[in-house]
Amino acid sequence: MRMSRKAIFIGVLAITAVSCGADTSTQTTDSVSQSQAASTTDFNGTLVGGGTINLQAALQKSPVALWFWAPG
Repeated sequence: MRMSRKAIFIGVLAITAVSCGADTSTQTTDSVSQSQAASTTDFNGTLVGGGTINLQAALQKSPVALWFWAPG
């Protein structure tokens, strides 16, 4: 009985150690080229209250959250 608990504990510990590895398959923003990043933020939108927003200029000041909404 005691041996099986030890084996289970070692198995769980091994699985935990293996699953804590770094995920290198995801792409980070550092690996995106500057031209791709610039074209992604080259966006002008119309505000609900009137006026427009330039995403590139707004991002230089502070973080921006976009909410796309279409009246139904």
